[in-house]
Parts: sequence; C-alpha cells; structure tokens
Amino acid sequence: MIRPILLTVACAAASWCSAQVNEPGTVQVGVGGELGFFATHFVSEMTVPFLGHKTSSHDDGAVTTSLPIDLQVGVARRWSIGISLDPGRYVDSAGTQPNAFLVAGLQPRFYAVNGDHFALHLNAEVGYGVLKIRSNENTNGQFEDTYAGMHVRVGTEAQVYFGRVFGLHAGLKYALHGMEWKRRDPENDLLDLLDYKARLRTSGLLVQLGLQVRF
Repeated sequence: MIRPILLTVACAAASWCSAQVNEPGTVQVGVGGELGFFATHFVSEMTVPFLGHKTSSHDDGAVTTSLPIDLQVGVARRWSIGISLDPGRYVDSAGTQPNAFLVAGLQPRFYAVNGDHFALHLNAEVGYGVLKIRSNENTNGQFEDTYAGMHVRVGTEAQVYFGRVFGLHAGLKYALHGMEWKRRDPENDLLDLLDYKARLRTSGLLVQLGLQVRF
C-alpha cells in the first residue's frame, strides 16, 4: 500500500521539478536594474512676432538608470505575454537634475530555448512613457517640463533557474522613444503666446540584470 503511494509522489515530484521554464499558466515576475545608453534628438518650434516661425534642434546623448518590474503569464509552451513597469532617471550632457521617467508597456515573448532550468526568449514591447525634467533647481526661476509619448523595444533575454521558483535573468534591448512636450509647471504664458512645441527622440541600448520568481 505504501509503495504505490511513494511511487506516485515520486513521479509527481519528478514531473514538477522537470517542468519547462515557460508553460501555459506559468507566472513569472522579474525585478532588477537596467542601464541605458541613448542618442537623443531634440527639436523645438515657436512663432516669434515679426520674425516668423523658428525651429531649432540639438543632438546629444543620455544615460538612463531604472528598476524595471515585469509580469509574464505563459499562454503556450513557446509564448508568454505580460506587462512591464520601468521607473528611472534620465541624465543628458547638461546633467539637469532632478528628473524622472516612468515607462509602461505590453510585452509578448517567444521562447527560442525553453529548458527545465534555462530559457532564452525574444521579446518586443510597445508602450507609453512620461519624462519630467526640472531646470534652475532651487532658484526663483525653477520650472519643470513634462514630455510624454510612445516607445518600441525589441530584445533578447536569458533566464537561469536554480530550482523551481528562483532564478536570474540578463537581457539586452534596443529601444526607440518618441516624446512630445506637454506642459511646463509653473505655467508660462509666453510659451502659449509663441505657440511653443518640442519633441524629444531617443534611440539606444538597454542592458538589464535581475532576479526571477516563477509560480
């Protein structure tokens, strides 16, 4: 009587331990750190009385640091879909501080390798982000500009699990962000008078390393 029960338990345990990293219904949560290197292109436009429409542009570079969190649910052995939330900091050559951004997106994944403890997936992400940059900090002329817009990211990520639940991940992504200037706080009536508009475009690489939990 005891032997069949032990055999059944052992078989169930072996099947549970050998489950692939991603399966239908599997939930994975990833947290970690991310470092980004971007080329930036800034364009501003305004209409100046008696001088007409004026446009200026500036090319620069920027570094970002963030703490991304993602949640994935397996929909097939090779596929999962989930959401990501990426709060962080943005620093360009001007070193304007403080600043902050928040990026959120929808992310499907295709598992090219889906082993018992190792997986390699290709991912894509489409989402929306908000960037706030403060200037003239601690002065009477202090103001904060808000930019917002869509982004697209594509990349690859390796996952290594040391058991059924806990593991590590490391990934690389290429990202494109397009943001429009939305407002300045406090409001500046002169900007409305000049019909001020601005766009910030960034493109670059993101390197990510973090922890994985699987349920």
